[in-house]
Amino acid sequence: MPATPKPWNAEEEAAFCDFLVEHKAEAGDNGTFKKTTYEKAARAISHLRTKGGAKDASSCMNKWNSMRKTYRVVTALMGVSGFAWDDTTGASVGPESAMVWDDYVAKHPAAKPFRNKGWVHRAKVALLMPSSTSTTNVFHPLASQSPPDTAQVDFDTPSPSPSPENDAADAADAADDSADEESSDTSSAAARKRKRQPSTSQPPASKRTRTSAGASALQAMVTSMDRFGDKIAGALVTPDNAVDPAPLRRTNAVNAARKKERWLNRPQMVLLLKTFQSDIAACDIYLSLLDDDGDNADELRMDWIAQQVNLPSLLTPLEA
Repeated sequence: MPATPKPWNAEEEAAFCDFLVEHKAEAGDNGTFKKTTYEKAARAISHLRTKGGAKDASSCMNKWNSMRKTYRVVTALMGVSGFAWDDTTGASVGPESAMVWDDYVAKHPAAKPFRNKGWVHRAKVALLMPSSTSTTNVFHPLASQSPPDTAQVDFDTPSPSPSPENDAADAADAADDSADEESSDTSSAAARKRKRQPSTSQPPASKRTRTSAGASALQAMVTSMDRFGDKIAGALVTPDNAVDPAPLRRTNAVNAARKKERWLNRPQMVLLLKTFQSDIAACDIYLSLLDDDGDNADELRMDWIAQQVNLPSLLTPLEA
């Protein structure tokens, strides 16, 4: 006789998640629970059943395994650049991200239900998942190499509303996780056996020798870092005879001319500034003339400026 379908309604799923969060301390390292915890969960949510058979430990375990796989689908989707995940609206796909979504779903079909539909249990399930679970598969649609395909795992596709098929899919998912629990228990027992076996390894080298080798290695590392630091410091030191960069020299020439050469009218000043703009050598000459404090220095500078702005010589020729 076929088993009675045991569909889950929204209230049952929410209460089930709350129960597991309250009993988080009973979870194993891989995020699964013992049969006794599932039995208690079934009794705790029994009053919320609206149709189908009563939930038991098996149906609760199947539902939790299904939620774990859905969580992996959602967390992978949250790491995809181009989507803004929301627990209510899912990936929040709009016209601008529709093509990226189509490319992603082609490789990860399990994510299809979450185009614009969220998953209200994500935050609670996250509290129960092992800390090693993280989002590492980020989808880059323009990358030359495809990212790892998380859709190759047999994920469940969450249905918008409860149905008998949900419970059947939950049951199909349980086998792999049960095998994981048995494998984990076997590995733990083997580890305990190895711990009880007497050690046959050779005695370690003398402490005196290890200390000497470590000290030598540390000293060599310190010396290498000191040399590297000296090279970096030397590269960052500015030479005493360093020349200011061209933009700085041009700026200095312009600022000095605007303050010093007030005898020029506006068009003449514009011509002088355009000279500075096109010829950095003219900037250097002008700054040098400004620094000159010898005889006739001002007359020489003004006569040089007059030539730059196409004016006749303003002064009498310098005496030979």
